[in-house]
Amino acid sequence: MRTSTLLRLATSGSRSDVLRIAMTALGAAVGALALLCALTVGFIGPDDGPYASNLLNERGLHAGVIVTFGLLCIPLLTFVGQCSRIGAPARDRRLAALRMAGATPGDVTRVAAAESSIAACAGALAGLGAYLAGRELLDRTITEGGEVVLALPTDVLAPWWSLLAVVVALPLAAALFSGVALRRVAITPFGFLREPRAIPPRALPAALLLVGAGGMAVFAGLIALLGIGGGGVPVAALVFTVLFALAAGGLILGTASVAAVLGRLLAPRVRRPSLLIASRRMIALPLSASRTSSAILLAVLIGAIVEGMRVQVLLATNTSEEFYASTFDLIDIAIAVALAIAAAGLLVNAAEGIVSRRRTYAALVAAGTPRPVLARAALAETLLPLIPGVIIAAATGILAARGVLGTTVEGPRDPLATSGPGTVIEAVSVPVPWEQLGILVGGSIAVMFLTTAAALLFLRSSSDPTELRTAA
Repeated sequence: MRTSTLLRLATSGSRSDVLRIAMTALGAAVGALALLCALTVGFIGPDDGPYASNLLNERGLHAGVIVTFGLLCIPLLTFVGQCSRIGAPARDRRLAALRMAGATPGDVTRVAAAESSIAACAGALAGLGAYLAGRELLDRTITEGGEVVLALPTDVLAPWWSLLAVVVALPLAAALFSGVALRRVAITPFGFLREPRAIPPRALPAALLLVGAGGMAVFAGLIALLGIGGGGVPVAALVFTVLFALAAGGLILGTASVAAVLGRLLAPRVRRPSLLIASRRMIALPLSASRTSSAILLAVLIGAIVEGMRVQVLLATNTSEEFYASTFDLIDIAIAVALAIAAAGLLVNAAEGIVSRRRTYAALVAAGTPRPVLARAALAETLLPLIPGVIIAAATGILAARGVLGTTVEGPRDPLATSGPGTVIEAVSVPVPWEQLGILVGGSIAVMFLTTAAALLFLRSSSDPTELRTAA
């Protein structure tokens, strides 16, 4: 297949295809902007600045800022993956038609990969343009403590090769992701034949969560047992990363198991039509819950760890110093941004689920099912598996923070006292930040509810009985 034909087929399609490309480009643009900001922080030199935030002035804290920007890319990747499902049935039929016209399976795979890479390339270029424009628009100085400082590191520009690497890497990653997503798909002239999905495992998520959360809860004792406590900071960080990945994997995979178990428990017992529809959906497609909740659960897990660290650090330092408190406030903003991105992905996934099942909804409405029943069913299908997942994620995060940093900390008896020879230091028990955890859990559940409710705006048009006259 010639390159011109490949590009024309990759950029053609219906309104759903245009929306999918636009949303993918938007996610890539935000991801590119986050990576470019991380590069800027990484290239801040000793002669640059000074800046308004000590996070940028202290070179030892740059790694944490870079990691924070990197973590923001996780929900962005999930968002892009969920956007790739917009208009999936129509895209499947279009690609199957190409097979009927004589295209090989490899040609069709290249068309799908080219569509994703073109969208990602456009988004990466848009992100680069926003980054360069932002350097000019946000280049301003402020006065703090009688000193003129820069508000942001607009005096630092990453080398051209690093900017080019970001712009090139995102389309390549998008093409690779599309190829991996189609590895289990047999593209035939009659449609897409996917391998049947197995029932989600029950023991594996529980084992991963038990090992990961349990290991982080007893992290200090585990490090002492392994003999890497002194001088083994990189090794200890690697152990914590592995345990965190195990716990996160258990949470994400466990949502599918929870959905399947809840569906089997509710289906034979409930009498409300909405719960019956929701329970049957959870039995039929339990993996949809994992795809929907992955970014939200990761954001809650990281947020709970941060809140546990906040109370530890503030107890061990002088509370009159605003540096640590302002630092944690910035981290909270980053977590809020991650939750907002995860909510956008949830909105896309919920809306696509409603649109893709329009014939089913139309048949139910034609048979006499009220639309409010279908709306409550859609809400229950999304929220029932997610609520226990969010609570478990918050519990895992706070256990991890207390396991790594301990449950007691040495700090001044008088929190407002300045450090000095006469300062009395004593062991202080670290309380559990119930208020912050409640805000995190309650806010996440509220965001999920509002996002799913917003997706219900597509329900009326998707459940019109005239949909029964259209092709599936």
